[in-house]
Amino acid sequence: MGSTAERPAGTLLLWKVIGPPTKLLAPISPWWVVIETIGRRSGLPRRIPLARGPRDGDTLLLLAVHGRAADWVRNIEADPRVRIKIGWRWRSGQASVHELTEAELARFNAYARSAQRIFAIDETAVAVHVQLN
Repeated sequence: MGSTAERPAGTLLLWKVIGPPTKLLAPISPWWVVIETIGRRSGLPRRIPLARGPRDGDTLLLLAVHGRAADWVRNIEADPRVRIKIGWRWRSGQASVHELTEAELARFNAYARSAQRIFAIDETAVAVHVQLN
């Protein structure tokens, strides 16, 4: 996610409340995944739960509702190597950031599309394509 200055106060407070349990429950939820990126400044692993997007073979589509302002997206732009936890299994992959099309957004389930409406700061959501190894 972007810096605190870029986020509305309500979104930050909501994430502080739901974030920790979400990280714990994401591995067992069919509608979440956990993505691990490498911090662009720290070089340390950073994990964040996200709504699970559609999957075509070894390609997983994720939705970044805060667009390129999201820290995890900026980490990917600096280093595209990621790991994705789907269920109980970690998979490594390469991620790339693309402009989100209406057709891509329509492929997400209602839960993920609602996150776009609820949490988006503005209309700058982007799609992240992860090619799993």
